[in-house]
Amino acid sequence: MFKKVTPVQVKAGSVQFPHCDPRILHAPKECQFCDLNPGWQFLRQQWGIAFTGYQPEEKELPCPADHARGDNHTKWHGNVAQTPGQTKSLG
Repeated sequence: MFKKVTPVQVKAGSVQFPHCDPRILHAPKECQFCDLNPGWQFLRQQWGIAFTGYQPEEKELPCPADHARGDNHTKWHGNVAQTPGQTKSLG
């Protein structure tokens, strides 16, 4: 016997990622934007996925952004970790 459950519907625009590349997630206390999502950081640790910019240890999986793009994702300033008090310069 199976229980039929209606899946939760997520409306477009209701989920906000800290960076434009949703695969990027920095370790706690490294990025003020990623720190606004402690649940995602916790899940990444529990699932055994390395944070962006970290080499996987033992049985960890690599960061999806690092695995897909190497360090090319850091060429756009919006994907770089922003520490508190750091300002964005446009050039």
